Amino acid sequence: MPSSGVESWTVVGPDGRVVEVIDEFLGWLTGIERSPNTVEAYARDVALFWSFLDVRGPVWDRVSVVELGEFAAWARRPAENVLVLSEQAAKRSASTVNRMLAAVMSFYEFHGRRGNELARDLVVRTRSGRGVFKPFLHGIARDRPRGRPVRLPERQRLPRTLSLEQVAAVIDCQQRLRDRFLFALLASTGMRVGQALGLRHEDIVSWERRIEIVPREGASGRARSKGGARGSVPVPGELVRLWSDYMHEEYGALESDFVFVNLWKGEIGRPLSYSSVNELVRRTRELAGFHFTVHQLRHTFATLAYRDGVALEVIGAVLTHSSTSSTLIYTHLTAEDLRRVLADRGVLDRVADLLI
Repeated sequence: MPSSGVESWTVVGPDGRVVEVIDEFLGWLTGIERSPNTVEAYARDVALFWSFLDVRGPVWDRVSVVELGEFAAWARRPAENVLVLSEQAAKRSASTVNRMLAAVMSFYEFHGRRGNELARDLVVRTRSGRGVFKPFLHGIARDRPRGRPVRLPERQRLPRTLSLEQVAAVIDCQQRLRDRFLFALLASTGMRVGQALGLRHEDIVSWERRIEIVPREGASGRARSKGGARGSVPVPGELVRLWSDYMHEEYGALESDFVFVNLWKGEIGRPLSYSSVNELVRRTRELAGFHFTVHQLRHTFATLAYRDGVALEVIGAVLTHSSTSSTLIYTHLTAEDLRRVLADRGVLDRVADLLI
């Protein structure tokens, strides 16, 4: 956006023109400072819905709940004449389609607030403690409790964590100090990649071995912290030394506020982008010989900390979570993990003793 320099997204229709009603919605998301990644995801999801409308024929403000269900089925099909009989045959997973439905309903909710007739049919105004809109799909079926949106059934899958050996391999694959420091930082703190990319030099308090996570207004590009979370994260001395080596040997006298910047290609000194990190991850996968994502480093940190007996509230503080329920999602314990805890507390023995 030329006037502010904030990155946003738009959708172009089949006629090659900007779809104004979607543009207004995405502009609103940008205006309320949703992250560029979120705006991009909404843009792609609503754009796919627009492709469905172009194929099937209904105008966006004449869509019914039936068409929304057809869109969900259409998005799953690998081809127009193919029915999905198993999860493996589907083009998109149930969770992906549910995310798309949520984006589409947010689009209609936005226009419902602006008085659109269809949106008044799809969205009902219900009063809660804050008086907010809820999708009409909440509670539409009598045998469903109110407040639950219609969505495809999902098979619950826990995100995979990495072993310590795999984490070491990811770090050891890096030939540059900047990249080594980035992966070591993510692995040793559980920091989100967006938080890492948003770090300024002033955020690294090296003499106290801690890093401040500071949400900033108008954060440049995609280097921003999710959800306005703020925290102070302790780091090991080895990580501080690695940062110092990076500053002296590669960063040098470069004038930039950001810790992670382009040093070898692109606009030198510009904050490192998500796309650059994705390319770095791709190269690292090839060198390490296994698949991983940077977000798995966050899950791995939380799981290993919990296995070592660190309290959930402590892990949550490091991960800058506002509640322990959010932290629990990141701890992926196996049956053996549970067995060890229950055995240590004597829980298993209580019943076992009765069987002797």
